Amino acid sequence: MTSATQGSGAGGSIVSGPGSSCPIRGRDEQLDTITGFLERVRSGVGGVTIIEGAAGLGKTRLLAAARASARALSFRTGLGAAEPGHSPVELAVLMEALFGGAESLIERTALGSRDRSREEPFWLLQDVQTLMERAALRQPLLVCLDDAQWADAGCGFALRMLTQWLASLPVAWLIAVRPDQGAPQIRRALAELTAAGAATIRLTPLNASAVAEVAADVLGAPAGGDVLRTLAGVRGNPFLVVDLLTGLREENLVRVVDGRAGLAENRVPHRLEDSMRRRLSRTTPAGERVVIVAASLARQFTLGQIAEMARIPVADLVDPVREVIDAGIFSEAGGRLAFQHDLAREAVRGAVPDAVRRALDRAAADVLLAGGALPVEVAAQLAASAEPGDVAAVRTLADAAESLGMTDPSASADIARVALSLVPSRHPLRGPLVARRTVSLFAAGRSKEARAFADNALRQSLPAEQEADVRLSLAAMFAISADDRADSARQGLSLTGLSADTRARLWASLFHNLMVGSRLDEGLAIEAEVRTSVLASTDLAAQYFFQIGRSAMEYQLGRFERSLRLLADVDPGQLAGFDDPRERLTHSYRSWLLSALDRVDEAMAVAEDGLACAQRDRQNWAVHVFETWKGRHLLHLGRLDEANAVLEGRFHLADAHLIVGVLDAASVVALGRVKLHLGDERGAHEVAEIAQVMLAATAPVVRKLAAWYLALHAMASGHPNQAHHWLSALGETERLSLFPLFPMEAADDPLLVRMALAAGDEELAKAVTEIAARRHELNPGVPSVAGTAAHARGLLNQSEPDLEQAAAILAPGPRPLAAAAALEDLGCARLAGGDRGGAVEAFDRVLRICVDAGAAHDAARARKRLRELGIRRRVHALDRPKLGWESLTDAELSVARLAAAGYTNRGIADRLFVSPHTVNTHLRHVFGKLDIRSRVDLTRAVERHS
Repeated sequence: MTSATQGSGAGGSIVSGPGSSCPIRGRDEQLDTITGFLERVRSGVGGVTIIEGAAGLGKTRLLAAARASARALSFRTGLGAAEPGHSPVELAVLMEALFGGAESLIERTALGSRDRSREEPFWLLQDVQTLMERAALRQPLLVCLDDAQWADAGCGFALRMLTQWLASLPVAWLIAVRPDQGAPQIRRALAELTAAGAATIRLTPLNASAVAEVAADVLGAPAGGDVLRTLAGVRGNPFLVVDLLTGLREENLVRVVDGRAGLAENRVPHRLEDSMRRRLSRTTPAGERVVIVAASLARQFTLGQIAEMARIPVADLVDPVREVIDAGIFSEAGGRLAFQHDLAREAVRGAVPDAVRRALDRAAADVLLAGGALPVEVAAQLAASAEPGDVAAVRTLADAAESLGMTDPSASADIARVALSLVPSRHPLRGPLVARRTVSLFAAGRSKEARAFADNALRQSLPAEQEADVRLSLAAMFAISADDRADSARQGLSLTGLSADTRARLWASLFHNLMVGSRLDEGLAIEAEVRTSVLASTDLAAQYFFQIGRSAMEYQLGRFERSLRLLADVDPGQLAGFDDPRERLTHSYRSWLLSALDRVDEAMAVAEDGLACAQRDRQNWAVHVFETWKGRHLLHLGRLDEANAVLEGRFHLADAHLIVGVLDAASVVALGRVKLHLGDERGAHEVAEIAQVMLAATAPVVRKLAAWYLALHAMASGHPNQAHHWLSALGETERLSLFPLFPMEAADDPLLVRMALAAGDEELAKAVTEIAARRHELNPGVPSVAGTAAHARGLLNQSEPDLEQAAAILAPGPRPLAAAAALEDLGCARLAGGDRGGAVEAFDRVLRICVDAGAAHDAARARKRLRELGIRRRVHALDRPKLGWESLTDAELSVARLAAAGYTNRGIADRLFVSPHTVNTHLRHVFGKLDIRSRVDLTRAVERHS
């Protein structure tokens, strides 16, 4: 694809005369694909097309043509171009596409003023989604992203989320990228977009016919054989084809005879024949100087920046800048200058000696900073150009590492590493850099590297008290495993000369992390020492951490009321002034305890209140915690469709290695159980794949939960021996201590007893029954605990009276699926005892409960049992169609009607008191059931059924 005029990064030089506005040649098929794509999007459904090609093949020109076609189809368009070396700049290319240009895609002031917070990127995407929804409801949108291989890692996440969130609206995405390049997050995003149905246009070199057409456009006449043979040497690269043809014209090497352009002289033009070093030597010294210094600046630059770099007054730059523009090296647009093509800039940099280039890059970084560039925008350039002892560069790199600590911790850690290699050994900046690199390595999931670095560098760089502060920060990072957090506290306790308050807080953090990591025995072993240290301290935070640790200890010991009392005595004000997530987590933990005590409605209220506060305060991690825990409560309440909407789409196999803590691990199990109850075999299998990855986690709590779900999945598939294999995945002896899980669910005990008996493992069945009995002794007033203890005992002893008791206790309680399980076992026991009528009655009750809960898998099993007894039950809800309007649940209908009325996803979420994630899930289900792809189709469907 070419023309004689190519934009920056596209593939061609500006020439005067014929060919200055040449059509695109050799890309008819690609242009037709884009036009068809835009027409489909205009009909109301979003879509993504990826344009892939090497440098010079014309990606940028194709984007320009696409934008022109889109405008003709009444699209509003935006273009953003990523820059090399600017990958740490958060969402830069996306923000340019949405808010840049003479006519921005979205009004620049729409986001308003924003306070910088640790979680701003997530909420920024939420705001962007809402703004794009509003805009797309008025007019189709085209978002063009050029050179996406240079985009920041956060842009990869943004692309994955926004394309999914906006899939039902007329939003088209065109993403131009060089093949096999870019950050891992960008590559992953492109791979996932492709897997989700994105089209890919792969640009290849022009064929001979297209090259001949380009030659005719540029030369003003059909090219003769000698010209075409010369052009064959550039192998169909559009940029080089146009560059060569332009050189032939400029140097009068072609002439038209009898209407055909032939070579007047059989040589290659100097502009192509020469290396960039020779080419520059033919410009004036001032022109060469301008080009060389500009190659160290950003992709676009100003005359003032060149003047500062070249130490030439602006007035003296007029002629040399005009010279390099005329030479086709620079182009001008919007009052800024740029290289005609990235290939030209790269060639200039390659022609300059390394030492000179490094010095110029270092000077350019200062110029860019002085012009308002952010530290992250020049970090890569400084990292590659600064010399040891360059303290100014170190300060800038430290600022960049700090600003990336939350949004891209891996890049933050790498920048801190470079800064440490530059900073003098005893400089005051060394300690903070070591601390930043340590924290960022852990946050990036590079735990092994983090531990090796921290154990050596922290002690060498920081006084004991400061190292302890870093260790305490790590001990409060709930994005890393509880084992890593506990180890950090242990390392802090090994320091000498600490204050009593610091030591007390380290002890309390160690104790708390052992408890939430399900290392109960280790926590009990140090509890007395921790208590002594905390009581000898005046540190309020230490007292707070110890108290919630004790509450977690009592919970795992099965003393729920005592655990709740300890939690009620905790004063969140003790954490005032501390940036610590444990206050929010304590709020969530309270909902666990209320649920364990059968106060499930209160537990739901706590989760919903926490969710509302987290959304108000824009804490994404807390939104995730409270909403996933709400999903777990919904599962227990038998509201499976709602639980599925809350939990679905939150966990992915590619990220399974990042599930390192109890909160996410328990939520994965809840999601899998919802899928099993719903009869969603594919979804249940996907969760099983995630659980297999979780088995490799270091924290016992994660491994136990993974093994438990894998056993449930195998049992639901009719493989009791495989289920028993998973129960023993942590060791043959360890299977006996798999329960109680953390968090505990009493209704799990009978399920495990049933598994153990099915596999012939009576030892395990007895152990679990004893656990259930002990829990009942400790919590005699909790119906679910009493009911499940009787259920486990009834299964072990094949006791129909115990099963009768279990069903009677559980039936009026808040856990309908637990009641159904007890009734099903009771029905089987009655049948085995010859009581056919009693069995039918029990199975009938099971069927009704499962139908009300939406547990299609369990209901089908109950109906099969009845059918085997000669009883056929036709249940309308169970026979509800899987597709079409009648298949929609009440929650899906509510969302569909609001979406059809023009509400954005956030507007729907606010009205229904759920999160935008839940709204997205409901809409995805609605679209699938109605076999539609756009909100236009949804509006028509709602109107037909209103």
